[in-house]
Amino acid sequence: MEKRIVLFIVLSIAVFAGNLYLQRLLQKNQPAPVAVKNEDDKSKEDKDKVVPAKNDKGKDTEKADPKKGDGKDNEAKPGDPAPPAEVPAENADPAAPAAEAPATPPVPNQHFALGSFDPNSPYRMLVTLTNRGAALERVEFNSNRFLELEDRSGYLGSLAPADNPQGCLVQVVGAGTPAAVAGLQAGDIITAIDEDQITNAAGLIDTLRKTKPNQQVQVSIVRGTATEKLSATLARVPAQIIRPEKDTVPLQVLQPGNHDPLSLLLTLQSIDGKKIGKDEKELAGVDLYTANWEGKQVDEQTVEFSRVLAAEKLRIIKRYRLAKTTDDTPVAWHLNVEIELQNTGEEARNVAYLLNGPNGLPIEGWWYLHRNRISRSWGSLGVRDVALRMDSSASNTGESVLISSLTIADGTVDPLYREETDDLRLLYAGVDSQYFASVLLPDGEKTTPWLAEIRAEQVGQVPSDANRKKLVNVSCELMSNTLKLEPNGPGVKHSYQLFVGPKRREVLAAYGRDGNTLEELIYFGWPIWGAVAKVMLTVLHFFYSIVGNYGIAIIMLTVSVRLLMFPLSRKQALSAQKMQELQPEMKRINDKYKGKNEDRARAMQELWRKHNYNPMGGCLLAFVQLPIFLGLYRSLMIDVELRGSPLFGESVRWCSNLAAPDMLFRWDGFVPHFLSSETGWLGPYFNLLPLITTGLFLVQQKMFMPPPTDEQSAMQQKMMKYMMAVMAVMFYTVASGLCLYFIASSLWGIGERKLLPKMIGSSKTKPTPVAAK
Repeated sequence: MEKRIVLFIVLSIAVFAGNLYLQRLLQKNQPAPVAVKNEDDKSKEDKDKVVPAKNDKGKDTEKADPKKGDGKDNEAKPGDPAPPAEVPAENADPAAPAAEAPATPPVPNQHFALGSFDPNSPYRMLVTLTNRGAALERVEFNSNRFLELEDRSGYLGSLAPADNPQGCLVQVVGAGTPAAVAGLQAGDIITAIDEDQITNAAGLIDTLRKTKPNQQVQVSIVRGTATEKLSATLARVPAQIIRPEKDTVPLQVLQPGNHDPLSLLLTLQSIDGKKIGKDEKELAGVDLYTANWEGKQVDEQTVEFSRVLAAEKLRIIKRYRLAKTTDDTPVAWHLNVEIELQNTGEEARNVAYLLNGPNGLPIEGWWYLHRNRISRSWGSLGVRDVALRMDSSASNTGESVLISSLTIADGTVDPLYREETDDLRLLYAGVDSQYFASVLLPDGEKTTPWLAEIRAEQVGQVPSDANRKKLVNVSCELMSNTLKLEPNGPGVKHSYQLFVGPKRREVLAAYGRDGNTLEELIYFGWPIWGAVAKVMLTVLHFFYSIVGNYGIAIIMLTVSVRLLMFPLSRKQALSAQKMQELQPEMKRINDKYKGKNEDRARAMQELWRKHNYNPMGGCLLAFVQLPIFLGLYRSLMIDVELRGSPLFGESVRWCSNLAAPDMLFRWDGFVPHFLSSETGWLGPYFNLLPLITTGLFLVQQKMFMPPPTDEQSAMQQKMMKYMMAVMAVMFYTVASGLCLYFIASSLWGIGERKLLPKMIGSSKTKPTPVAAK
C-alpha cells in the first residue's frame, strides 16, 4: 500500500511538471501579442516599411543598432516571414537574440536605368545599375553601328529578370527599349511570350533566344492583381560593353553571389589604421561589396547610392551621372562617378577606400581576334588587357602601358604596380579590348595626389582550359591615400570619369588632359606601320562617305593604291618579261659553266649588263608594298568602323563583318577538333575568301614567273608553291576586308600584266648571245 502511495505521488509530480513544460513550449511558439499603438507609433511604423524599389529612404539606415551594422543582417524571429530572396540568409547575425526586433527592415533589391536605347535620344548608351554593392551592372550602346555580332535573336530589353512564383519578375525597364515602348514596367511579372509559358527568369531568356529582330510578340503580364497582354516589336541585340559574367560566359540572369564581381564596387581599405587582411575581402563589419545600399534616382541623369556603417559611424555615398550630348559636350561616352565619405561620429576618423574598375568587356570573336592583338612590348596579349597611363606634371610626359591579362593571370605583375606622387598622376586606368575600352579617369581638376596604389587585378576565375586562358576577365583597383574625416564635417569627395566607348580616334581624343588623351589606345605597332595605317584609314573613310559600303570602299582603296604604284608595277612587269626573253641565253651559260660558279656568275653579270637588266628590280615592288600591306592589315584589324560592317547587307550572313573571317558555314560538327575548334588551327567556320586569295596568288605565280633555268630555280619555285599553302593556313582567320583587298589587288595585277605591251613586240632586236670566253 505504501508503495502505491509513493508511486502515485511520483507520477503526479511528473504529470504536473510535464504539463507545465508543455504550456511554456506552446506559449513560446505563439506569435507575440500586438500592442496598441498611438499615432506617433503608427507614423514611425509607416516610415520603417519597405517601399518600392526606386523610392528614397533618406537616412533611416542611421537608426541601425551599432552592434549589428545597418540592421540588414539581423536574424529573423520564429514565426516571422522569411527574408526576401535577394538578402542572403548567410548574412544574418547568429548572435542576435531571437526576441529582439530589427532596427530597420532589410533593403530590397533595386535596379535603375540611366540613358536610353533610342539612338535619337541625347544619350549614347543605356546603363543598368544595381544597389547590391552599388555596382554598375550593364552598359549597352544604342547606335545601330554597334550591335551584338554573335547573338542574332530578338531583343526586348535588359530587364534584370528574377524568378517569381508566377513567372519572371521585371526589375528594370530602360527607356527606349522595345519593352518600354510596349508599356512594360518594373514590377510586372511576365507569364508568357506568345504561346510559350514563362515560369522563371531563365525561361524568359531561352524563349527570347528563339525569336528574331523585328518580330512582333505578345507579352502576357501580371500587374498587381490584373493580367494584361502587351504587343512588342523586338530589336537587334545591342553591343554590351560592360556586362556580368561567370567563368568568361556572359550572364543575362544574375543569381546573388553566383557571378564574377560587378564593375565599380567600393569598400574601405582601412579604418583608423586597421587594414584588410591578406585573405580578407573586406574589413570585419564592413559589408559594402554584397550588401544592398539605399538607392534613389536624383534626376534623369543621376542615381545616388548610400550606406551607413553605424558601428563605424561612417556614411558612404556613390553617385552615377550619365553624360548627355549637348552643344558643349558633343562627345558623351562617359559616366561621372562621385565617391563621398562622411563621418557621422564625434571623433575624427582616418579611412582609405578601394575602388574596383570596370570589367566584363565583350569577348566576341575571340578565336580570331586574339591572334591579331598588337602589344607595345614583345609579350602576347589577351582578349582583354589592363591599360594604364601615368603623367608627369613636371615634364608633361608619362608612361603608357598595356598589361597583358596573361601575365595578370600568371601572377607575374607586381601588386603595387603604380602610385601617385606630387609629380606623377594617373591619367587613366581600365580595360582595353580590340574595338572598345572602359577606363577610369580621375578628375582633371584635382590638385593633390589621391591614390596610394594602382593595381592590375584578375576578376573571377582563370578558365580551366589552357587554350582559353586569353579570355580571363581583368580590371584595375584604385586605393586612395588615407583620408582624414572630421566629425560631423562635410566629408571628402573624389570624382572620376568612366569612359565606356568605341576606339574611334576623334572620340578618344576628347578624353584626357594636358594634351595627353586616350587616343594612344589605338596602337598600330611601329611608327612606320602606324603612319601608313592612319593614311589608309583616312582614305578608306573618305570613300565610305561616298558609297556607304566598306566593302566597295576597300576595293576603291585597292584601286587607288595600285594606280599610285603603277610605275613600279610596270617596271616590274617589263623586268619579268626581259627575264623571260633572256632565259635561253641564261640556260646556255648554265650548261656551259656547270660546276664553275665564278665563271658562270661572271657571264651572267655580263649578260644582264649588256641588256640593262637588274634581277633585283622585280623585288622593288614587293619591298614598297610591305609597309602598305602591313599598314592596311593593322588598320583593317583595328578600325572599329569595320566591326559589323557587311559586304552585301544585313540580310546576308556571309561576310557580314568585314573585320572578321567571312564564315561561309560552320564546319566544326564534321571536321576534326584540332582544326575546327575555337582554339584549333582553322577555327569553327569554313572561310572561302582566304582560299580565293591563295588561288589567285598561285595563278599569278604560274602566269608571270619565268620557267626555271636550273634545278636550283626549279626547287625555289616549288618551295614558293608550298609557301602559298602555308600562307593559306596562316591567313585563314584574317579579316575578310583584308582578303577583299588581296583579291582586288590580284585581279588588278593580272589585268595590268595582260594589258602591258609585250617587250618582244616593242623591240626590233633580240638578245645577242654572249660569246664564250
